[in-house]
Amino acid sequence: MSSDKKRKIYPLIDLPPEVRAVTFAKCSRSPKSFLEIAKELTEEKSSQFHEKWVVGYGHSSVAEHAVLSLALENVSILATKVVEDNRLASYTEKSTRYQIFDRDSFYSPKKIIDSSLADLYQDTLSHLFDTYLKLTPKIQEFVKKREPKTKDTPLKMYETICKAKACDIVRYILPTATLTNLGMTINARVLEHAIRKLLSHPLDEMNEIGQEVKKVSLEITPTLVKYADRNDYLVEAGKAVLKVANEFLEFDKVEDVDNVRLVAYDEDAEDRIICGLLYRFSKHPYKQIRKRVLEMSPQEKEKIVDEALKRMGEHDWPIREFEHTYYTFDILIDYGAFRDIQRHRICTQTNQDISCDLGYNMPDEISESGLKNDFVECMEKAHYTYKEVYKKFPKEAQYVVPLAYKKRVLITWNLRELFHFIKLRSSPKGHISYRRVAQKIYQLIKEKHPLLAKYILVDLS
Repeated sequence: MSSDKKRKIYPLIDLPPEVRAVTFAKCSRSPKSFLEIAKELTEEKSSQFHEKWVVGYGHSSVAEHAVLSLALENVSILATKVVEDNRLASYTEKSTRYQIFDRDSFYSPKKIIDSSLADLYQDTLSHLFDTYLKLTPKIQEFVKKREPKTKDTPLKMYETICKAKACDIVRYILPTATLTNLGMTINARVLEHAIRKLLSHPLDEMNEIGQEVKKVSLEITPTLVKYADRNDYLVEAGKAVLKVANEFLEFDKVEDVDNVRLVAYDEDAEDRIICGLLYRFSKHPYKQIRKRVLEMSPQEKEKIVDEALKRMGEHDWPIREFEHTYYTFDILIDYGAFRDIQRHRICTQTNQDISCDLGYNMPDEISESGLKNDFVECMEKAHYTYKEVYKKFPKEAQYVVPLAYKKRVLITWNLRELFHFIKLRSSPKGHISYRRVAQKIYQLIKEKHPLLAKYILVDLS
């Protein structure tokens, strides 16, 4: 092999995102190396390229090579879930488990502050934070008494563990208006869509975040997000479906159902997976393979699944063919635990607005430590304020809701992702609320398809 044909793998560093994107884009039609292409480019030439090919001709995939890392500070917890509803990005959020939040760190919607509800809103959120800060040291002491330090545990580690357990318990009092920080790494193509969604959202905070994200992003990628704007379709479709939902769902009472319910799944899931496995390692058409699979005995099917999974190590995922079947779950969970479940974005999530109408979860430790009255008072005060605000501002009323209150989410996962979700979220290190969800999901899959559940790692303790 000649020296100029020798394999080379190297990073492209110190290039602006738009220049980097053009450098990769040009390789499809240029015989030059990436470094040679990059040397010929200026930011002005890159912008011209994007105007012509990405904006003019719609070659949007080029924008995926322009990657931005954005820091969002002092945005509400409610806003973080809107921002994070873009699956092709990476996020890290200030933790309610490892940090104690300041008393005045909550968002106040202008519509509420400019109304007669301003004092009620401010008083309620101040009360929630006052109670949160009052209970935090008490719960820490309770945790220490219940789980005394062992001589083998370093003091600093012990203090960190106790603080985390206490914060996990007391965070239920925090409202979704709580201000937090979020780090986001995202490519320009996804960012453009994310900005459109934010600018089309019914809440002012989201619109403001969208405008600020766009402004900051234009300084880095002056072309690729330039035309991201409010999207009439997103706005009007939401309003129209809300109208027909109110027309067709005239129920007096919301049914009380299980916290986790399997509402849709492929009855032939085992056959779908086995067909996918055999398809990959053959030259036959799917129809021919499926005909053979339908003739197989249970023992033959089990052998194929066993061979595909029995060599998995602790840190392995199933091979990709386990994505060929899907399960849809209707989940009722407290908002605090939902924030962790929502992070699993290799799925399709449909979220309802949060409210105080579906009840709340209270950690056992609150009662055991004698602090139940303080907790219940917070929940009742928040519920009253929520109802009052909802009459005028139904969307803005969500900011009052503490993380203890339950909400619904509809999630469709493929089986391969469920292997990951169940293993991670059923772990004893996790929060009890989402552990119960992961355990229930596993049990429901096992009921329907024991062969496919056989190798899912789950902790049912």
